[in-house]
Amino acid sequence: MLEKVAWAYVRDGRLLVARNHGRALFYLPGGRREPGETATGTATTTAGT
Repeated sequence: MLEKVAWAYVRDGRLLVARNHGRALFYLPGGRREPGETATGTATTTAGT
């Protein structure tokens, strides 16, 4: 089973989303959880903090 983690960042009523170059759809940033990694660890890695 593939586990994914996503996070939502809202500031001043605005939601941070991402979009790949050349694509029309937006998505919430997220990533695949590595073996032994916590959901918080995955979100932190994905957020780049």
